[in-house]
Amino acid sequence: LHSHILSYHIIIYTATTSTSWTTKPIITMADTPTPTSQADPNSFATSMTLSEKWCIDFHALTHHHQSHNNTSNDDNIKNNTSRHVEGILLISSPISKIYADHPTAYDALTNTAKDATSKKGATVALADYAARILSEILPIPNDQSTASSSSSLPARVQTLAQARHHHANQIQSQKKRYSARPKKTRGGVRDSELPYVLERTDCCIVEIDGEERNNDKEKVLQFYLHGEFAVPNEGGDSISSKEILDGILSRTLTSVLQTLSEELTSHKCFAHIAAVVLQRRLRSMLQPPRNNHFDNRGNSTSTDQSYLDAVAFLADGSLLPRKSGRSILPMASPPAIPFYSPEGSEKLTRVVTVEVGSFWRKFLNDDGSVAMQRRERQQQQQQQQQQKDEEINHSKNNANDDDDNNSNNTADNNKTTVTMRGMIIPKGVTLIVGGGYHGKSTMLQALSYGVYDKLPGDGRERCVTHADAVSIRAEDGRYVNRCNVSAFISNLPGMRKKNKNDTHQTTTGGGGPPDTTRFSTKDASGSTSQAANVIEALESNASALLVDEDVSAANFMARDGRMRAMIMDEPITPLLYRVNGLFLSKEHGVSTVIVVGGVGEWLDVADSVVLMKEYVAYDGLAKARSVSYQFSYGHVQYAGKGVVHRLSWGVMEDKSGGMDAEEVKEEKERGPVTLSPLRRRPEEVCVLERFRDAAIHLMESGSSRLWLYRDDHGRDVLENGESGCGIVNQDDDDGIVDMSKCSQLVGNASEQLYGCGICILWLLRQSQLHPEEDLMELLHRMEVALDNGGMNELIASAEMKPSPDDANTTINKRNSSSLLSSHTALDLWETVGYAYRPRRHEVAMALTRMRGMTFEILPEKPLEDGKLSKEEEERLEAERRKKALADLWNNRRKK
Repeated sequence: LHSHILSYHIIIYTATTSTSWTTKPIITMADTPTPTSQADPNSFATSMTLSEKWCIDFHALTHHHQSHNNTSNDDNIKNNTSRHVEGILLISSPISKIYADHPTAYDALTNTAKDATSKKGATVALADYAARILSEILPIPNDQSTASSSSSLPARVQTLAQARHHHANQIQSQKKRYSARPKKTRGGVRDSELPYVLERTDCCIVEIDGEERNNDKEKVLQFYLHGEFAVPNEGGDSISSKEILDGILSRTLTSVLQTLSEELTSHKCFAHIAAVVLQRRLRSMLQPPRNNHFDNRGNSTSTDQSYLDAVAFLADGSLLPRKSGRSILPMASPPAIPFYSPEGSEKLTRVVTVEVGSFWRKFLNDDGSVAMQRRERQQQQQQQQQQKDEEINHSKNNANDDDDNNSNNTADNNKTTVTMRGMIIPKGVTLIVGGGYHGKSTMLQALSYGVYDKLPGDGRERCVTHADAVSIRAEDGRYVNRCNVSAFISNLPGMRKKNKNDTHQTTTGGGGPPDTTRFSTKDASGSTSQAANVIEALESNASALLVDEDVSAANFMARDGRMRAMIMDEPITPLLYRVNGLFLSKEHGVSTVIVVGGVGEWLDVADSVVLMKEYVAYDGLAKARSVSYQFSYGHVQYAGKGVVHRLSWGVMEDKSGGMDAEEVKEEKERGPVTLSPLRRRPEEVCVLERFRDAAIHLMESGSSRLWLYRDDHGRDVLENGESGCGIVNQDDDDGIVDMSKCSQLVGNASEQLYGCGICILWLLRQSQLHPEEDLMELLHRMEVALDNGGMNELIASAEMKPSPDDANTTINKRNSSSLLSSHTALDLWETVGYAYRPRRHEVAMALTRMRGMTFEILPEKPLEDGKLSKEEEERLEAERRKKALADLWNNRRKK
């Protein structure tokens, strides 16, 4: 048994759910041969290729729950001459072999681009297209096929998502047998493919070290499938290689892979990739990369590149509205009105030229739209030209026309850029105003999903938003732990007049007022939750905040002059007062895009205004400034601290007034009094005890709730009153993550939410290895790992023993069985099928919303010699502004 484990890496996994799997490799990759000298005689392993292009690796799976629940089926299998085998197929092929007959396509996919993000986008789009084609050519079989005996069961190969849905349908059909009135189901969002192009776990491009090309990285397309077939029942556990080859490769995979190879070299595939490359290049032109100190992900840092200094770009002719509130499909036009940029607006309207490369340019029109029918259109033009030539009936003119056409076609093939006209959302504070049902929220939704690449035909495939834009809204009841919300909430009752003998509480509902610099609560209100959302977006290094007035807390957004006169000691500082200082802050420089329809005071702080009227966009900045000047809101003072709507973002105001010397000393010992997020990280008790060896579980299929529970050898409830979290007297909801209010999760959120859970497990493991790093640094480390190895890299390393060398190890250096034998991978394939890669912002949202997760505050990093702290720089800047304002007033008095 020991030699068998060493040879085949057999892992037996017992999960807390009703299903558990055993993995055993049957066919191994050609580059990782299994030593037959140590093999079990009842096992089989061999190297296998198909058409000298595709390599297949099969790992058998065993559903243990079937042996307990379906004993009659087991008796039938024992009496038959064959048995049912189920497993995971890992199929791979180098891109150089796929595009051996298309050298220009291979060069476009693998050459070194000016902006590495477009190169990454091309490979991501290729894997996404391959996954979509596989879901089309591998349909789900009907449920009746499983009712037949195992001897007559045909070979079945499905995608992991299809296998998961097929298993769910089987369970549902069994429930219907005992239900007198079965429930009727209806289609949802997932009736059609999601229009977003994201990295995924079931189909991806990996890089393998090459030896023949000067140690260059060889790009390989890998995808995972689910296979079921019947094998002879003779010889115990032995599996016939001939049966495997005949049952799977010959009957199923040969035609599947042949069709896939043809599709990957089709015009539709190249147009799919070209659309993504265009979006990546356009997105990189919006603004320079943020925090070059952390940006090592291949983004362009060239200083000679011109930027639009914008948050987003919306191209003319785009279809922003959807068919309905539940649909992801575009609304037909008419009645939908295509978007066009405001006429005559120098601030909002731009003409952009985007470099996409000569190969991808052939599949795009001059305005950047996808030329899906270019070949058909060229054939039609040629036929029209031939008819015209026949009417002229002049052979010389015909020859000249042909020469002209050939030269024109050559010129078109040499083009490398596309030129688009559209509207930008400039950096700063931008308002989207207008009456009800005039398209304000529709535009904001397009901006919200503009952080993702979209399919051709979505209608918004030429609308891009900076990748770090984050949607902000109120989130009543959310969990918050040690978040510095003092920029928006401060001076709570009792904070200055507390008893000296009272212990300062950091959570609500304790023996004193909460400390808003380390605010914690299990049930946040609308205003406190939205304040925490803003601060945590800054913590994850967001570039812009997308806010809709309709889903925000009214007292957090603004407060008019009458309420300021009525309530003088309001502890809430509205977002209205902070947006300008947040953008002008040297530390953050975060823009804000706000949909406004009810509070006119926002006109005082706007740098740009988009006026929506009957779904048509206009530049409303001039009118907004006229209205603002007419009502003179900008001259109102706020507690003597400057113009009411333009508070600076810097060091927290001095709160020592009314305190004695001892209280002032205590406040200084608590740390810096900054408005920005404090450096924090998961506490050691969460990493080593509470969520150690955690497993991921979706609360409900298609829901936005995740549960990370401690997997103590498959026991949901431990002895001695301990819960699944492993600690006595913990709340029952510890480990639950509610992401239902996080609107930028794609689709029904299951696949990307599961990806967030995978990233959280990886972050907790890295937090143990790097105790000096804060959350932002851990998120950066996660993105580097994702860029180097993808989601499967995190899955394969999440359960390995922590080692400092993990940072330099990728999945390509490990055996592929480390992924196939991973508990997390098996759970993923069985529950969801595959996972999408989330942004670091959604991962941070999930981690900070996980109930029971507590954070520790880290000290500020030591400063370099001669460098001032952020607080000192902000204090000096505030003094400089005060002096400049005083000099201005003195000069006016002299005049």
